[in-house]
Amino acid sequence: MELESADSSNLPPPKAPEVQPSVATGSGPDNAARDAPSRLSSWAKNLKIPQSLAGGQDESPTGTTAKSSFARFTSGIGLRLSPKTPTSEDGPDGSPTTAQPGLLGTFTKGIVDSSRNAVKAVQVKARHVVSQNKRRYQEGGFDLDMTYITENIIAMGFPAGDMSSGFFGYVEGFYRNHMEEVIKFFETHHKDKYKVYNLCSERLYDASLFEGKVASFPFDDHNCPPIQLITSFCQSAYSWLKEDIENVVVVHCKAGMARTGLMISSLLLFLKFFPTAEESIDYYNQKRCFDGKGLVLPSQIRYVKYFERILTYFNGENQPGRRCILRGFRLHRCPYWIRPSITVSDHNGVLFSTKKHPRTKDLSPEEFWFSAPKKGIMVFALPGEPGLTPLAGDFKIHFHDRQGDFYWFVNCSRPRNGIASSYAFLNCS
Repeated sequence: MELESADSSNLPPPKAPEVQPSVATGSGPDNAARDAPSRLSSWAKNLKIPQSLAGGQDESPTGTTAKSSFARFTSGIGLRLSPKTPTSEDGPDGSPTTAQPGLLGTFTKGIVDSSRNAVKAVQVKARHVVSQNKRRYQEGGFDLDMTYITENIIAMGFPAGDMSSGFFGYVEGFYRNHMEEVIKFFETHHKDKYKVYNLCSERLYDASLFEGKVASFPFDDHNCPPIQLITSFCQSAYSWLKEDIENVVVVHCKAGMARTGLMISSLLLFLKFFPTAEESIDYYNQKRCFDGKGLVLPSQIRYVKYFERILTYFNGENQPGRRCILRGFRLHRCPYWIRPSITVSDHNGVLFSTKKHPRTKDLSPEEFWFSAPKKGIMVFALPGEPGLTPLAGDFKIHFHDRQGDFYWFVNCSRPRNGIASSYAFLNCS
């Protein structure tokens, strides 16, 4: 401005304007407007306009900072809508963006970072509490409910946190394995060499998250699968493993313990790691859990033993179910106050129920159970009836009582060499 004043002092005095016809000339206000950019060009070149202001008036710096801070907060607690969406600190093309300057942005970022650290600590604690006695994989920056049973067989908890597994599956990402971390782990350590086996009937997810390498063999929690399902699972896993020596199978249910243990113990028998079901189960339990209590439900243990018999006596081939008649029940060492109602079902539906049978539906349980001559034995039967129901293959017996419900699974397989899988009596002790 000083130079401009000095130059203007040396200029000759202005002349009075002459009246001219309305013809465009090089002087006048229009010409001054056209000359303005040239006079201010050196000053404008040195002016730096923040990108936040140049980006438009609809988005203020404060709003952008608050939005990015909230996005960083939600991504920090593992509640991203999809593992493949970019983080809040990335642009639409995945390139990092520059944090917004200013006191408010710095203050907000400090609060958000502190909150993220606190939530992260709670999240880690919650995941460890949920995993209970299971061994976790804690190497290379990963902390997952996951265990290498062998070099090629992995057991893990459900990969949650993605909306494709439903609302509850999404929320479970806070305290279970998060889908994004699981994908990152396998892409880091077993890229293109892994296949995931989902045993959950209550939880599914988008198979494309694992590049389509997902197989589903579903059955309910605390239940047993059909014998045929165990055989099919083992054949599928074996086919994948033999394709490449580096291939791994990843087996999970919801907690990654009981149903997973049933299938992996059966697979170890199928692959001839162990000769007996007891050894296979014990090995799995010691590998998966600190206290050796992974597969503990009697019915699920029984089904691993069933599979051992199929491998031993039938060369791994499923046999048609031996048809039989269920005539009644004897409960040994049963407390005198337990008089349960009974439901017998298979994988297709209910076969018999004391609540629906014409002879028992109008009676209380105390009226159709009676004591046997031998002390401590309670008997249920329907005199004059050929039996309660015909049975074949897998079936489930469910007792309902005021003290609680309990149930177990049994399989009727065709006998060979005098060996059968059915039980003459049931012991509730």
